[in-house]
Amino acid sequence: MRKYVILIMIFWSVSTSLLAQGEIDEQKRVMFRNESSYGIFLNSNGFGLNYRYGFWRNAKNQFILDGDLSYVKHSKEVKTAVAVNYSTRRYVYGKQNLFWELKGMAGWQKELYRKYDKKGISVRLFYGGGLSIGFLKPIYYEVYTFSTIGEALHSDYRKFDASIHQTQIGGRGPFFMGFNELKVVPGLTGKTGLSFEFSERDAIIHALEAGVSLTVYPKDIPIMATEQNNFLFVNLIVGYRFGNIVNISEAARAKSRKERRQEKKSQKSTLSYPMY
Repeated sequence: MRKYVILIMIFWSVSTSLLAQGEIDEQKRVMFRNESSYGIFLNSNGFGLNYRYGFWRNAKNQFILDGDLSYVKHSKEVKTAVAVNYSTRRYVYGKQNLFWELKGMAGWQKELYRKYDKKGISVRLFYGGGLSIGFLKPIYYEVYTFSTIGEALHSDYRKFDASIHQTQIGGRGPFFMGFNELKVVPGLTGKTGLSFEFSERDAIIHALEAGVSLTVYPKDIPIMATEQNNFLFVNLIVGYRFGNIVNISEAARAKSRKERRQEKKSQKSTLSYPMY
């Protein structure tokens, strides 16, 4: 519920900003421009990171390549604390696997509204699709064996089994246990949304994003052993994006690497002189 409230607040703040008038932007703009940016996002079933590169096509359109790395949770996950002395590690009872997604997508980003004020907001529509690779890592539980008088005799690490009573579980096992049993599941994915770019500097990107994604796999993804699993994941997404403009104008491309290094050195040497 909290994520949906955040999404509504973002749309409200952006819509009110669009109606406001700000200082006229007199910056010299880069006309031929690619964009390189990173994103941090929350979605309905987890969180993740994104990298996007946008290739200039015309004044309002970019061809984009997207890469996502996200952690996926089951909607029925509930963490349990072990209230005994021999362990304090929290765990999710019935969780069978950890699940990550690595996505590669191609698509378009179209500018719907261009900002003309220095403190204005540019509104962009993005959409794309591609491949998703899911990674499943089994989870191990620390399971105790007790004597007839209730004394813990020893413990070992086991995968989830419904026959193991919850009182025998002392917590989750080591995180890296089970990586040698990693399984890969290929799938298809797509997403669309709106990006609200609000940076006051033309060469820098700061944006809030909201959208929806869809990922489908050929079989159910076994995250939980005690709940129904799905092969289709539909998520609402909210995120923050930051990055920079890559100047691809003829003037910029005409300069050699040596010339660009010399320019940087001269700029540094100029800044190193004391100001009076």
